[in-house]
Amino acid sequence: MNIDTEKKSLSIGIILLFIGVAVAPSINSSVVKTSTDNDLVEVTSQACGIKGYGNTTVKLTREQYNDLEQYMVEFRARLNQTTTKEEAIPIFKEAVVELNKYGLLPKGMNVEQAQNLVTGMYQNKNMLKFGEKLHYKSFLGVDNSSNYFCLIAGHTTTTITCGPILTLLNILFNPIFIFLWMATFLSNLCPIMFLSTVGIGCWSPMGPGGIAIPWVYYATGWLYTNGLNGLKNWSGDMLGKALSEDKTINNGIYEFYPGILGFSGIKINLPFFDSFYLGHAFEVKV
Repeated sequence: MNIDTEKKSLSIGIILLFIGVAVAPSINSSVVKTSTDNDLVEVTSQACGIKGYGNTTVKLTREQYNDLEQYMVEFRARLNQTTTKEEAIPIFKEAVVELNKYGLLPKGMNVEQAQNLVTGMYQNKNMLKFGEKLHYKSFLGVDNSSNYFCLIAGHTTTTITCGPILTLLNILFNPIFIFLWMATFLSNLCPIMFLSTVGIGCWSPMGPGGIAIPWVYYATGWLYTNGLNGLKNWSGDMLGKALSEDKTINNGIYEFYPGILGFSGIKINLPFFDSFYLGHAFEVKV
């Protein structure tokens, strides 16, 4: 190889080296960005049973999401140490503060408003007391699978929330819930107009893997309630049984089984129909 050829080869090598140095940061940046995007987890918070607040969606890092899940575990452990509503309420309020750290309060809602919502402070106390009296006269034979007029918290898979119209239709044949709903609706001082129904577990005409057979998908997780039936907890596989078996919530694909009626509170929608929620409910049955 002559000197001129060597010089040309060296020049080309230097040019390629500079091009490589210039392009490398761009490639690395793209790789890091893609990796970061894949590590983000989208989480949505919604206010249930109350008017005037929108949904909030945030993207958490994998580390933040793991911390949030760990908090849910600790939250449940603390609740399991309580026996009365009075003991549980401060834990509910602290949970609101924790959710706020992640930006997971419904849009337009501050900490105090969220605390009032999840502890039932917005609900008319006199109406609730009257409803409780009707309950004692109407539901004397309740079983261990239900609770009424209760604080509720839970973390379950295969869970959705439906709006006010279906909730009203669900309670048309229950005079206690009709009375409470109308009393709340007619009160100008109470921001709660429509209460939500939560579906727990679902039915699908298609089984796993696209098999053309009806299939029931159980929700998995835990539920804590503290109400007229005292302290009632459930864990493991469960299906909502708050209505007769022929009534379900259709989300366009699946038929969900209503497990919580008259729910007001905050529901955190996690990936894959996984939900964390806390608030107050008229009836819980699984």
